[in-house]
Amino acid sequence: MSDRVPSYYAVIPASVRYDQGLRPNAKLLYGELSALAVAEGYCWATNGYFAQLFALSAKTVAELIRQLADRGHIRVEVVRDPETNEVQARKIWITGPPGAAVTPSPEKSGEGSPEKSGEAPPKNPTENNTSINNPSNIPPKAPQGGRRSREPKKTPDWKPERFTGFWAYYPRGENKQAAIRAWDKLRPSDELIDTMAQALRRQVASEDWQQGIGIPYASTWINQRRWEDEDKPRPAAGRSAPREEAVTYGWR
Repeated sequence: MSDRVPSYYAVIPASVRYDQGLRPNAKLLYGELSALAVAEGYCWATNGYFAQLFALSAKTVAELIRQLADRGHIRVEVVRDPETNEVQARKIWITGPPGAAVTPSPEKSGEGSPEKSGEAPPKNPTENNTSINNPSNIPPKAPQGGRRSREPKKTPDWKPERFTGFWAYYPRGENKQAAIRAWDKLRPSDELIDTMAQALRRQVASEDWQQGIGIPYASTWINQRRWEDEDKPRPAAGRSAPREEAVTYGWR
């Protein structure tokens, strides 16, 4: 048996898992049968092998296999010598709903496999009557990803009355929804709002803003913390800082 390694995964379909006529160990044994059947399409192991594997008696294993066969989950085939009628091998085929039966691996289909002997595993039903395994009974999954639709908000959740005053005073009226989101994200305290108001009054009175130059969207003003901007005179057109002045301030 050393060259017949069971599959890493065991398959236990819903029809077996929820069969109340099966003992729990019978369901566990079914999973091992499905794992061992991957190599050649049927399970070849003896009762003694399973008894040692699961610490059961050979008699208990025989009862579990008979129970699985009686419930229609497996089919047991005994191979006998045509002259002496002596048992030579036993093949256990996985039956049941679609997906329960396993197909032998091509590279492991050797002597004794169904392809070599001319035998074939039993056909599965074309339909699965268990709602768990039937994709047609599974509700469609809700689409994921993409942007969620947002309902327009008139005011933010955070200090809406203070935002109303800010928005009424701000010189640009575009993209209010973005401004509301930026305000809710910042969640400014009353002290910070007062600081923002003082800076905004100063900027609104500036020469550039009076001429409509350089006024950002309200959301940009909030997100970039533009109330922290410093007041500096604009350089004359075409004038740049002398090199020695730049070196003095240490930024070049």
